[in-house]
Amino acid sequence: MKARIVPPAPPTALAWALEDRAAELEKVCAAAGVRLRAVERGQAGRTVAALCGLPGPEESAADAPAPADTPALVLFGLDKKGLDDFLDRLKGAGVAVPLKAVVTPTNRAWTFARLLEELAAERRELENRTK
Repeated sequence: MKARIVPPAPPTALAWALEDRAAELEKVCAAAGVRLRAVERGQAGRTVAALCGLPGPEESAADAPAPADTPALVLFGLDKKGLDDFLDRLKGAGVAVPLKAVVTPTNRAWTFARLLEELAAERRELENRTK
């Protein structure tokens, strides 16, 4: 029996509601060697892992509530140095993204909609603390 070797998924940026910054974001991703993937509204019920091309369940809640239109960027496959470099490039290009996250062992099984909900809740909590 032959072993099946699954190649690792490339570094990936999942973009949500960033159409108005797509050109700048594409340049940043290309320079950093990161695959850019725009997540469409109909894909919000898919798991983060599936959207990144990782093994695991393809879809979870097909009837996931539509996430808010707050722009978000979810990054996968970058080490600390790569992440810092990517974020510096993003800032240098003037691409502001209110919600950012990295894929973790926990959130990779979540639907994209759930991840965006969690990010928005965390942001509201931080804003309330600074008031």
